[in-house]
Amino acid sequence: MTLVTTQYTNADLKNRLSESVDDFLDGLRTSDIDRPLLNWKNIVQDVVNSQEEGTLDCGTSSLAVNISHWMEVLCDTFMELEVKAEGHASQMGQDLLTGTPKEQTPTLSPSISPSRATRSPSPSSQL
Repeated sequence: MTLVTTQYTNADLKNRLSESVDDFLDGLRTSDIDRPLLNWKNIVQDVVNSQEEGTLDCGTSSLAVNISHWMEVLCDTFMELEVKAEGHASQMGQDLLTGTPKEQTPTLSPSISPSRATRSPSPSSQL
């Protein structure tokens, strides 16, 4: 059995890496994350293969690391937002069940007015 490898140029890998972010966001938008995940796995494998073959240049390697970090931050952010949304939805459901919605009114910070000694005199006191 012969193992066939496809060798990608650094330019190809750079394009695929850059497109992977849009692909990921599009997958989130359409609620279909399977295709972006498969594409990402293929990109990772091709980057690793290029590294092992000694054909991966420094710029492509750096781009791969940076985009990987971006993907991690995006995933963490979306997961955090989902947890917060679920928490808010749960609280709203509880409020509806108990009939006591929790109203959040912004608290105003007390305004600090200058003391009489530091205020400018009023025009009427000048007469």
